[in-house]
Amino acid sequence: MRRTLISLLAMLLGVVLTATGCASIPRSSPVKQIEAHSEDSESESYSYAADGPADGADARAIVDGFVAAGRSVAEDYAVAREFLTPELSRQWRGDTSTLIYEAVNVVNGAETNQYTIQLEIIGAVDAQGVRTMYPDHSTRAVDVAVSKVDDQWRISDAPNGVMLEASTFNKIFSAQTLYFYNATYRYLVPDIRWFATGSGTATSMVEALLEGPAPYLENAVVSAFSSAGSLVRSAVPVRDGTATVDLSKATFQDATDQMLLLMDQQLEATLIPLSSVTKVQMLQEETEITLADQSITIEPAQVDPSTPDTLIGIADKSLVYVKGLSVIPVGGLPDISRYNPREPAMSPIGNRYAFLNGSRKQLWTIGEDGSLDLGLEGESLIQPSMDLAGWTWTADNHDKNPLRAVPDSIAGKGEARTISVPWLEGSSVSSLRISRDGARALIVATKDSATTVYVSGVIRDSDGVPRGLTKTPMKIYPDVPVNTAVWESDRSIIVAELSLTEPVLAEQITFQGGSKHLQVLLGMVGIAAGTGKQREVYAESQDQLFSLVGNSWHVLDDYAKDISYPG
Repeated sequence: MRRTLISLLAMLLGVVLTATGCASIPRSSPVKQIEAHSEDSESESYSYAADGPADGADARAIVDGFVAAGRSVAEDYAVAREFLTPELSRQWRGDTSTLIYEAVNVVNGAETNQYTIQLEIIGAVDAQGVRTMYPDHSTRAVDVAVSKVDDQWRISDAPNGVMLEASTFNKIFSAQTLYFYNATYRYLVPDIRWFATGSGTATSMVEALLEGPAPYLENAVVSAFSSAGSLVRSAVPVRDGTATVDLSKATFQDATDQMLLLMDQQLEATLIPLSSVTKVQMLQEETEITLADQSITIEPAQVDPSTPDTLIGIADKSLVYVKGLSVIPVGGLPDISRYNPREPAMSPIGNRYAFLNGSRKQLWTIGEDGSLDLGLEGESLIQPSMDLAGWTWTADNHDKNPLRAVPDSIAGKGEARTISVPWLEGSSVSSLRISRDGARALIVATKDSATTVYVSGVIRDSDGVPRGLTKTPMKIYPDVPVNTAVWESDRSIIVAELSLTEPVLAEQITFQGGSKHLQVLLGMVGIAAGTGKQREVYAESQDQLFSLVGNSWHVLDDYAKDISYPG
């Protein structure tokens, strides 16, 4: 994984969106015919050849062959269907789910003519391309039944879906990014999906986009498309770089000009990263779309918006800026030394700050005007994170429901809010960071001695007030022990188990599935990363500050503790 490559791709997409300004919606309305069979040509489909059933094969061989045939996606898994009875073949669907395994074993089932396919799985992908990861050594059992058809064994009962060995899956499927909006439509939030590569990639992406976000983003992001949106036919043709998206009339019911532009922008952000697509044409039942008011424009939404490159930290019991190789006192602030400040945070927009007192029982905020307010009192608070909507997040591990959100003005908006999250009840939260787009929370929590890294959507009301997190978070399973996690981009994180005395191995993880270990650092007690182009990664020990150069830590001359990027 290379941070510069991720940042460059995000920057290029941002340039494309800004340059187009959604002007691809034409201003005239000629009628064009679309060939239903013409699909996008993103890449050649990587599909292993698989053998059909051998004449006279025994029942066990038929089950083994069926598992192996999942590698051939051609013609709607035609080879796999050969292992099924005619009746089941007509009903069975291979594209509803894919189990990704590292080991497989077929054993006799509980009943006659039944078999159990035992899998050691690492993940699963559903019909919409949503991938669920599983911890090491997870297992799944798939039961099938066999019977004879014309004296040949065939599978008569099996669940929908196929099974793929992990290395094969990575050749047949690829990660693609759907985009949805945050609540303000100012930012595009990535939703990573997995689809079989080949001529139908663009079609699969648009169909999934119209179905809505992945479960961990439900009610936390919005789509310009209503739930009634659908393709006229299951095809998104790509010719000479133009992807034609022909949508039903119901898709556009009650859509304003502004919403039409937002639809177009969402499609462009999703499809243009495909190598075969340079332009997107959105149609309504083969008719080009026109705006009632051609002067209407929208502000291009940002993709992977950059974090300000100045960090906040503590030196001599005061707030300091860390930028490049320099440590600079923050001017114009009240004296906070009596609080023995620690774990500061800085707003991603504007000049607001927050910090904990030395005992971690108080969270203090500093407003734009330099006013100092007690935002929250608790028993065991963690490092705060400040979001775009003006809320400061922390956790009080003394309570059953640990998450807290503090408004930017205590007097104007009331007291801190408890964010009730059922799946976090009884957990100890060691790390909480809100994403730059404000739509997602990155959390490290421990419950019953098990530590989990979560990414969950932030649910807000129309005023941006946080009301909760999504019901089904995405779980990430690092290779290293973890007690902290930070955003590195809008689709990658860095995790580590910080320790004052032990060697610490940090890991970079992308939502596309890649990972990379950083150089071990003895006594790492903090790590900071920011999203955007050329944002340095910093780490700190008890008395030294380091920057990441390549994959090595280089010590800096000046020192500040508890450093963090804005957000």
